[in-house]
Amino acid sequence: MQKLLYTCLLTLLTFTLSAQDHPPHKVDYTISSKAFGDERKITIYLPPSFYKYPEDKFIVTYVLDGHFDPFIDLVVKTLEYNSYMYKYIPTIVVGIHAKQRGQEFSAPSPQGQNKNGKAPLLQQHFKNEVFPLVDSIYNARVLPFKSLIGHSSGGTFVLYNLFSEEHDLFDAYLAISPAIRQNNAYILEKAAADLKQGKQFPKFLYCASGTVGEREELFGGAIRRLDSTLQVYPNHKLLWRTSTFEGMGHWTCVPPALNAGMVILTRAFRVDEKMYFDFANNKDATMTAQIEAFYKNRKATYGFIEIPIAGYLNQIGKALINKEKRQAALEVYDWSLKQHPAHYRLTRSRAELLLEMGNEQAAYTAFQDSLKLLEGMQASMSAEDYEAHKEYLQEKLAAANNKN
Repeated sequence: MQKLLYTCLLTLLTFTLSAQDHPPHKVDYTISSKAFGDERKITIYLPPSFYKYPEDKFIVTYVLDGHFDPFIDLVVKTLEYNSYMYKYIPTIVVGIHAKQRGQEFSAPSPQGQNKNGKAPLLQQHFKNEVFPLVDSIYNARVLPFKSLIGHSSGGTFVLYNLFSEEHDLFDAYLAISPAIRQNNAYILEKAAADLKQGKQFPKFLYCASGTVGEREELFGGAIRRLDSTLQVYPNHKLLWRTSTFEGMGHWTCVPPALNAGMVILTRAFRVDEKMYFDFANNKDATMTAQIEAFYKNRKATYGFIEIPIAGYLNQIGKALINKEKRQAALEVYDWSLKQHPAHYRLTRSRAELLLEMGNEQAAYTAFQDSLKLLEGMQASMSAEDYEAHKEYLQEKLAAANNKN
């Protein structure tokens, strides 16, 4: 019995020491808030790749209701998984803990009916306390792009902030089933007034709701009302998308809305796999022209773009080749190498494609370039891997030379 107890204690101690050897991916911070006049907590969730790839940078996604574990856990794991699989723009998540969410997510109404609204205090909390803290810790690892996610009353704050004077606090807004009722419909009224006057909002906005229940009938109606206003005054520069999830209620619409919103957000600033195939199927413009036009527009209008990592672009090229869209794939490789010069995998894939397309001379040169890049990587490879790659490239050089 004593031996069993000793073994269990030793195992627990070993596990504890092992866990301490790894930097944390979840960190709590307490802020002495001047905005609220008390102590406030935020929780920062770092993506799985944060420590593994120290050169990587991330956008920052702020999530309201960070105190509510079932909600924040769903958001964090959804974003972690799809960021790791590179389906979303990789992100750091910051959970914002509320103490009186009903008051903190609502604003004082112009007519004074809602005197307890503390949304302006939450704005100051973000601006003067949360953002400076996050920047002081992770400034070297973050991209200049902040998004805000809120559900229900949190979604109300999302819309309130977007159409307030503090709309530049965030670059992207995701409101899931925003709780817009008669007593806070002034948010939509102010939006309509600003849009009528020609005010522009070069931001991203995604709103979603379900169809089941009184809440979704009401909140979905508010989204449709905003959509109508944006159509009446189209010169708003808002990247605006909506989703309605049939058969879903106020809570069950959260998972699909979260995924859809993040996919659409990613496609707003990155050319993803679907878009590459759309471009390849467009006979009116080349792949290169469409890629460059997309990024030029987004950068000029919204000040942000995300150029995909080299590995992702290499996979896109291969996917296009598998669908026999070789010219489009070649253009992807050519464009990708401008973004990631001297990348071995991209250079080799391009050489393989050129040989397949019958351009032996260009393929021979590209395989030579691949071999030079491989030689520069030798110190970081095992001898076995290096020799295998070298032998493969030499075979391809011989094949290209024989056909040339």
